[in-house]
Amino acid sequence: MSEKNNGQATSGTAVAGLVLGIIAVVSSWIPIVNNLSFVIAAIGLILAIVGVVATERGRRAGKGLAIAALVVNLVAGGIVLATQSAMSAAIDEATSGTVSTDDVSVGDSSDASASDPGASQQYAIADVSMTGDDYSVTISGTFTNNSDSEVSYVQLSYRLLDADGAQIGTAYANTNNLSAGGAWKFEATGFEPLADVASYELADVTGF
Repeated sequence: MSEKNNGQATSGTAVAGLVLGIIAVVSSWIPIVNNLSFVIAAIGLILAIVGVVATERGRRAGKGLAIAALVVNLVAGGIVLATQSAMSAAIDEATSGTVSTDDVSVGDSSDASASDPGASQQYAIADVSMTGDDYSVTISGTFTNNSDSEVSYVQLSYRLLDADGAQIGTAYANTNNLSAGGAWKFEATGFEPLADVASYELADVTGF
């Protein structure tokens, strides 16, 4: 690729820098892959700078090519940073409304907080009890959305424990589109005989 111009060869570093810059630009829009694109652009930028210096000093031809390589690699790096910033913002927005166990206060009908469940938190569980038969158990209660926005999905899970405190099963319940201020009367079902379940405890709350 040594093209002659007034007896001088075209700068190989400028050509290599431009090629790397084009590769970096093409791949800079692809999530995860653009981490490598940034590295490629950085290498291409260095080669472009070397090419510019060489052409400025008259040792090589292709000054325009070197400048183009410089610009393309700078653009590629900028696209990578902008794309990753946008992805980060989108992820933060998507997870900002998630529900976890830490967001939920738990009370029962004998607790003074049950009359105003979750007064200091966005979500609350109250009036929990267990029923069942020879085939399954049901953990019933009320989940209240005290936040000012709808929850698209919520899932509760309870550990089912035997008389020794060992876990012998899990009971699950879930619902969709719980409105702001709304209450959900849940029934978490586990497939263990009631006689085997001595107690239960809240294991997890997830949602978004």
